[in-house]
Amino acid sequence: MNLKTKKMISMEELLSGQCELKDLSVEQQTNISDLFVKVNKVREKYGKAMIVTSGYRTMKHHLAIYKRKGKVPPNVPMKSNHLYGRACDISDPKQTLQKWCKENVKFLEEVGLWMEDFSATKTWVHFQINPPKSGKRFYMP
Repeated sequence: MNLKTKKMISMEELLSGQCELKDLSVEQQTNISDLFVKVNKVREKYGKAMIVTSGYRTMKHHLAIYKRKGKVPPNVPMKSNHLYGRACDISDPKQTLQKWCKENVKFLEEVGLWMEDFSATKTWVHFQINPPKSGKRFYMP
C-alpha cells in the first residue's frame, strides 16, 4: 500500500467499528458507499490526512453519544444522517479543513456534499451526501 492510499479514508473508518458493510440495509450500503467516494474526493483534493470521529451509527451508539452529552429522547435527533450512512464527522481542531471548505465551495458543490455551519461544529467538519431542508451548502443543524 502506497502512502497516498494509506491516507485515504477507509470504509472501516466510516463504519466506526459499529458493523460490517454487509450488515447494513441496501439503502444504508448505497448511502455509505456514496459517502465513501465523496469524502475521499475531498481527501484527495485537500491533500492531507482526515480522521473520521463519527461515521455510521447504530441507534444504540447514537443514543449513547447523546447520553454522554446529557441528552435523552426527545432531545436527540432521531433522524440523524449518521443513522442512515449519509454523514461523517472529520476532526478539525485547528479549523484547517473548515478554511479549505470555505475556499473550495464550488468543488464541494460538484462532489455533492453539504456541511453543518462551522459555528456549530468548532472542532470538526460534518459532511453529508444529502441536502438539508434549507438547501444551503452550509446549514445550521
